Amino acid sequence: MSTAPTDAPDVAPRPRGGTLLGGSVMRFVADGSGMLLGTITSIVTARVLGPAGKGTLAALTFVTVLVIQCCTLGLGDAAVVRIGQAKATAQQALSASLVAVCLAALAGAGIVLLYSVAQLPVGDPLIREAVAVACLTVVVATVGQLLVAMVYARQRVVAVSVLTIAMSAAGTVAAVVLVAVFDLGVFGGALAGLLAAAVGFAAAWTMLARERLTLRPRASSAYLRPALSFGVRTQLANVLAYSSARVDLLFVYALASEHEAGLYSVALTLGTVTGFVAIALSYASFPRMAGMSDREALDLTAAMARLAVLLGVALAVGLAAVLSTLIAVLLGTAYAGALAPSIILLAANVLWGLQWLLSRALAARGDPDLLVRSFAVNLVAMLAADAVLIPIAGAVGAAIGALVGPAAGVAVCVRAYRARGVSAAGFVPRRGDLATLRDIAARIGRAAARLPRLGR
Repeated sequence: MSTAPTDAPDVAPRPRGGTLLGGSVMRFVADGSGMLLGTITSIVTARVLGPAGKGTLAALTFVTVLVIQCCTLGLGDAAVVRIGQAKATAQQALSASLVAVCLAALAGAGIVLLYSVAQLPVGDPLIREAVAVACLTVVVATVGQLLVAMVYARQRVVAVSVLTIAMSAAGTVAAVVLVAVFDLGVFGGALAGLLAAAVGFAAAWTMLARERLTLRPRASSAYLRPALSFGVRTQLANVLAYSSARVDLLFVYALASEHEAGLYSVALTLGTVTGFVAIALSYASFPRMAGMSDREALDLTAAMARLAVLLGVALAVGLAAVLSTLIAVLLGTAYAGALAPSIILLAANVLWGLQWLLSRALAARGDPDLLVRSFAVNLVAMLAADAVLIPIAGAVGAAIGALVGPAAGVAVCVRAYRARGVSAAGFVPRRGDLATLRDIAARIGRAAARLPRLGR
């Protein structure tokens, strides 16, 4: 049996992420910034590449990200839980996980290559170069995600959120320069993704080095057996969740047209913001829940779910009212067809975010089964709807399928929580939740007012 090195940090991480509210707000800011920067990237690539080229880039990007998700093997989440529960040191988790993740990343690069040869127009030299860059991105980003997860395991929620913003900013700037200025097409878009991944890798490596952690691969079956048992199930759920939010783009590309795929990729970008509240709350609470009692975790989850639904619906209504103008001004008449699927996706992502929050909360307690079950149901329901609706209605049909899927997934989650003593009514917003929101807004306002004084 392998043992932890004697120079490893303390087993239990010291909280470094501030309050749950502070971490949630920072994560929401990071996701919101990512959405804004991603929208800028989407606008630039959409205008320069046109719907067909945009569809090709979106398909390659989705497959690359999906493969990266698979190659992490869930070992980042496993490290968060095992370190949080004082079952491993940070160095032991990092060293053992590096071995498995690096091998998986090399295999993943091969999968991206095979998909691209089968589906994309690789006869174009720039497309071939884009595919090569995407394969390299798989390796860099997979290892980089593990390193970021190790920073997160130290409860440095704010630091990871800032890093997320930096990666998004790097990708956006690179996309503008490479696609719009140097006119490198799909190759430039893929290269921008590699640069963003490299920024994340380098920054996370630097943060870990400051905590005396080293990139020292060391096989440890004693760590990997339980970590992979938890991690693979959790990552399977993450892949199912990501697929349920994005895989229909590939079906639009294959069953409709490159043009419709380009419209739908824009709708996916515009329609995701309503799920950010739930994602932010889940992200900030995940490492904390590992150390809570079951009752405390259930009560916190119900309260967060109500707030996520309340804010998500408010965002959906507000954005739906202005989307037509935004699309016309930012993208032009060529993308007018993205309006209807965008509005449908605003509603769909409120449900998707709720499902993510509910199922991830149980995973934080060491039980990822609901994540797998609920998102498997989500994906199957969505794909069944897509098979019928995409050939008929293209991007709009895919958006309807994206609404059907999380509705089914939420139903699975509610049933699971009912078995734990939490009724469906526990997730329905109440009048008292409005008071909670006012209190949160006031606290955020007071914190913002202090910022100028802190900067003096």
